Amino acid sequence: MNKSLLAALLSLTLPSAVFADATIYGKANVSLQSTDEGGSSTSELVSNASRLGVKGSESISDGLTAIYKFEFEVHLDDGDKNGDTFSQRNIYVGLQSDAMGTVIAGKFDTPLKVAQKKIDLFSDLEGDIKSILTKNENRESNSVMYSTPKGWGPIKASLAYIAKEDDGVDDGTSLSVAYSNKKVYAAIAYDQDVEKEGAEVFRVVTQVSLGALQLGALYEDQDAGPSSLNDGDAWMASVQYKMDKVVLKAQLGESDTVVEGAETFSLGVDYKLSKKTKVFAFYTHEEADAMADDNDYGGLGIELKF
Repeated sequence: MNKSLLAALLSLTLPSAVFADATIYGKANVSLQSTDEGGSSTSELVSNASRLGVKGSESISDGLTAIYKFEFEVHLDDGDKNGDTFSQRNIYVGLQSDAMGTVIAGKFDTPLKVAQKKIDLFSDLEGDIKSILTKNENRESNSVMYSTPKGWGPIKASLAYIAKEDDGVDDGTSLSVAYSNKKVYAAIAYDQDVEKEGAEVFRVVTQVSLGALQLGALYEDQDAGPSSLNDGDAWMASVQYKMDKVVLKAQLGESDTVVEGAETFSLGVDYKLSKKTKVFAFYTHEEADAMADDNDYGGLGIELKF
């Protein structure tokens, strides 16, 4: 299905004004995997955060642009997630100024989550760091965020305010400062009252590209305060090596913030069929002090971006 036809179909359910300067995009990612979890083994087809979105902008004046995004997760395996075929991802509207920066409002990833960049090489698969290493990969509703303008060059800062809309509950704050060039990326980020009221999280991320080799690392410290979360820290390291159409990758990590004594490692290989399509294989192992049985996952999948 081409993008013009897709846009026409979406226009039946969304306001026509949205499509003035619209870009339709998405990703279809599914894997057939073996799951050994909690002592039982199954085979399953999994939709790995497949998505469909529309984004665009309208020029208001020189240097000032209105922007928007509506992105939904699409459940390709069985068309259902808690009763829904589609579920919200990043959805927002805002203003972007060349001189002053960008302000958006809606539901979207926190600056702390975005600061992770692509250090997590198994994001959206079983080896995703939010599986057993951290609870702080959050996408928050009722959020307003300011980001610095592109004129700041290699430095970008973002600050989000999250309205909890509940009497007596403290609103959340998430902020990050990142530096990037062609070879080095580094970021620090901080959350307060985001995952739980009273909790504070500090995160440091770095990534280095050495030709075909990419190295990444993340450290996170969580102070639970009076909340029900765990005090503790987490770390993960990843390595990726590109060889023409083949990408080899591995990562490992430990954490006490989700469950005590958690450890995980993942191995994977991607093979590019084209610029937008790849097939992949992965294996992930998880264990923790409180787990009676280790978890093991292995799968083969395909991903198409458009």
